[in-house]
Amino acid sequence: MKNAGAFSRRLILLEDYMLRYRYFQPETLKDAFNLMEKLNDNARYIAGGTDILVGIKKRAVKTDALISLRHIDELRGIQLDNGISIGSMTVFREIEAQQPIAQNFPALWDAVTLLANPQVRNVATIGGNICNAAPSADSAPPLIVLGASVTIEGPGGSRSIPIEEFFIGPGKTKLNSYEVLTKIHIPPMDEDMGCAFLKMGRLAQDIAIVNASALVKMEGDVCRKCRLAVGAVAPVPLRLRKVEQLIEGQRVTDDLLNEISQMTEREISPITDVRATEEYRRTVSGVLIKRAIKEAIKEAKGEKRKRRPYFGSFHSLNENSIYGGNIKIDNGDPFRRTVHFKLNGDEVYFEVQSHKMLLHVLRDNFHLTGTKEGCGEGECGACTVLVNGVSVNSCLYPAFELDGKSVTTIEGLVQEGTKLHPIQEAFVEKGGVQCGFCTPGMIMSTKALLDQNPEPKPSDIRTAISGNLCRCTGYVQIIESIMHASKKIRTGVKDE
Repeated sequence: MKNAGAFSRRLILLEDYMLRYRYFQPETLKDAFNLMEKLNDNARYIAGGTDILVGIKKRAVKTDALISLRHIDELRGIQLDNGISIGSMTVFREIEAQQPIAQNFPALWDAVTLLANPQVRNVATIGGNICNAAPSADSAPPLIVLGASVTIEGPGGSRSIPIEEFFIGPGKTKLNSYEVLTKIHIPPMDEDMGCAFLKMGRLAQDIAIVNASALVKMEGDVCRKCRLAVGAVAPVPLRLRKVEQLIEGQRVTDDLLNEISQMTEREISPITDVRATEEYRRTVSGVLIKRAIKEAIKEAKGEKRKRRPYFGSFHSLNENSIYGGNIKIDNGDPFRRTVHFKLNGDEVYFEVQSHKMLLHVLRDNFHLTGTKEGCGEGECGACTVLVNGVSVNSCLYPAFELDGKSVTTIEGLVQEGTKLHPIQEAFVEKGGVQCGFCTPGMIMSTKALLDQNPEPKPSDIRTAISGNLCRCTGYVQIIESIMHASKKIRTGVKDE
């Protein structure tokens, strides 16, 4: 057994060595460009990291260095003027929190709220989602039908192109290796326009089997303008120009919609993979386009569906941001450095390696084993912790980004002595704990929810824990536990 243990440790050391890369944190675009030119194509830009870090873990992505864009202030923010301009490093949860986007660009808002899960949306950026260039990218179809353009900057200058021209293949865009997508601009919509987004997936947070978006401009029952786009059914997110021509200038009837559905099936080129067959994707694409057009027509006629975030405000662009903020960046050794942060209320510092994630720092360096590793890919939520009050998957949060942050783990909820937090008490009292492996992550997601929304509805709770998977139960007792925790915190109710 001694030999087996030694062999296991050698494998771990070998794995660490294979994963090693330099990690840089420039604070301006100029510095980022200079770094990329100096590293001569041996580096990759990293935004939220929810895709590229998974790729590195799976050995699908190989790189000598990562250049983080998290601390470049000019890449963040939303401007609602003459349409909307969104900085590429704006996180999805900030877009989700914008009621003007929900009201004026509902297709984009719906796509954002259906993307992955809250933990991912807290760190994933709209620019990263676009530049990843997955054919199934949820943000792409609505941005295409809304007529969005993207601004690209590099050492050679700046250029702007329509987003539908940005994608050239799976994982491939018109960016060269030195360039950065800096901004997405969406023109204003006319009052008689409506748009919609629909998605079909196996699970709430799954990658789309098919997604579809529609924009229409109506004059009575006649469609004067139409834009249609689908995803996950071609090498790139696909605009359906021939189908648009079929509907423009026509009175929209059930017969026309059926014809549109059939034509959509002919225009796409889906594949069979682990998620769905080619035949299924064709059929679903036709159905989703037909439904998206109907939904867009309702929006155009003023029958707007009420949309609201399940939480209150999102504190992203301030001194407590999980990105940026007034933090002094140490760009010394790109392989190893000392990070200073607050852990469960205590100021701590520790030397970490560039490829280490927050999860490993918590478990290996601080021995806080309440945070679990499940999938290691940001899907199961067992590793959920709070960074500056925001829930994140610690398995995908680079340790180098901890400087100046505040981290709260399940251990940090325990109150004076060994008194449990009301959320922990509620999970015990209502039977929300089964085997217990997923429970710490569930509780931390609950803490993030109740801090923002003290009196959530059951639908809010289901959204909040959509990134936390439990194999033991049907979630009924978990939802009851969270409802009970909400009441305990608000009213001080004891056991019932």
